Amino acid sequence: MNNEYDKNEKEYDVCLLLEGTYPFVSGGVSSWIHNLIKGMPELTFTAICILATSKEKAEYKYEVPDNFVDLKVIYLHDPIDNKKSPFKSISKKNIQKMRKFHYSLDKYDIGFMTEIVDLFREDKYPLSELMHGKKAWDLLVERYKPDMNKESFIDYFWTYRFTHLPIFKMLPLELPKARVYHTISTGYAGLLGVIARVTTGRPLLLTEHGIYVKERKIEISQAEWIYHKKDERFRVDSKLGAIQTFWIRMFEQLGKICYDYSSEIYTLYEGNKQLEILEGADPAKIKIIPNGISLDNFLGLKPEDHDYKGQTEFAIGFVGRVVPIKDVKTFLRACKIVALKVEKFKVYIMGPTEEDEEYYEECLNLVKLLHIEDVIEFTGKVKVTDYLPKLDAIVLTSISEAQPLVIMEANCAGVPAVASDVGSCRELIEGRTVADKALGPSGIVTKVADPIGTGEAILTILQKPVLRKKMSLAGIERVKTFYKESDLNETYLKIYHKYMKMEDLE
Repeated sequence: MNNEYDKNEKEYDVCLLLEGTYPFVSGGVSSWIHNLIKGMPELTFTAICILATSKEKAEYKYEVPDNFVDLKVIYLHDPIDNKKSPFKSISKKNIQKMRKFHYSLDKYDIGFMTEIVDLFREDKYPLSELMHGKKAWDLLVERYKPDMNKESFIDYFWTYRFTHLPIFKMLPLELPKARVYHTISTGYAGLLGVIARVTTGRPLLLTEHGIYVKERKIEISQAEWIYHKKDERFRVDSKLGAIQTFWIRMFEQLGKICYDYSSEIYTLYEGNKQLEILEGADPAKIKIIPNGISLDNFLGLKPEDHDYKGQTEFAIGFVGRVVPIKDVKTFLRACKIVALKVEKFKVYIMGPTEEDEEYYEECLNLVKLLHIEDVIEFTGKVKVTDYLPKLDAIVLTSISEAQPLVIMEANCAGVPAVASDVGSCRELIEGRTVADKALGPSGIVTKVADPIGTGEAILTILQKPVLRKKMSLAGIERVKTFYKESDLNETYLKIYHKYMKMEDLE
């Protein structure tokens, strides 16, 4: 392995590799990163954050700790300079290396990775040559297989450009000098981690909250902007088109590369571990480290001796971005079911609405269609601690989650949860270990996209005060025993110290 370290270059303890998250996006993963950095003031952190384009205004959503310095931002889809470059064109020898690399990836063989990283860093080909050069074009046509491919070449061309330009941008990137590199996903951030591992010899750690490949598969299968050839009968077809498959396969390959080059892999619960194994991760590398929260922020928000009997006015909350993956529409339909049986009923949907404005408008229209305008309030981003004391239940209807902080926060505050059976929601509500399960449920788990089941679960909690009391106490005890943020920080601090002390890996 190459070692690009300059002895005079500033060295950080940990370099975080981030994609579309901290400190520019608020939410679960970003909060986790913020609290991790803040909980280890004795370490110095830097980061590279990957964003889509510089045209979108990127503002800090957090007051970053003093030990988080020198953040570097990469924009994946900014236009490239098409002017002629003084650099020589790609040689036939190096085109052959690229060809071998692509065909190796087709077989999920990543043994050629070191050579391709060295190639890009040594020759430093300009992006204009990689995207517009004659030899690169010939390789693209060869990969398309024009004699047998029935898909549109134009669609293939633009898909190739859109997926590969970020990779070409990152391969020659100069990375900060760090004792440990820690990526919080696979994908493009994971690729940066692989580059760091190859070029510096330092350890690469991977933490996956949600499984990146799985989430991209969901997005790609639902994306209307990705071309999918339809037949003349316009029938519903669950099969993915060739272009969708192209996208998914690329993310699968990036994931496999990151898994193979990571020294250790951390995830939040057993279900995630099994998904990582299916995507090619070595089971021996994977360790489960559940998230934690700061107890001081949530304990006591609702008094443990609160009497629920005789209550006639109720309030529930939904915490999350108003986007399709959170399935807000199922939640709204469930709220209609509850509103038909509970006279005094208020719902707070707490989270940003600007991320997918079209979906937000659809939700507003659904509220009107269901005639629940007086029940529903979209609050935008708020401090959850201001609302938890007046809530009788928290509801999640997501179609994909990892280990949602909102359930832990609600548990800690003594607020029962209703959640779809995704990610670790069942573990958070019903318990993970024998001792955890013995505490009893702190809410109710429902099926995905099930408004009737969700509505009935909410009604069960609201209409059974003795059960709600038991769930409240179980949630408080569960978080106090198994999900303390201080335990999480101590675990990661030990991991960092372990790998920071290692000599360069061979």
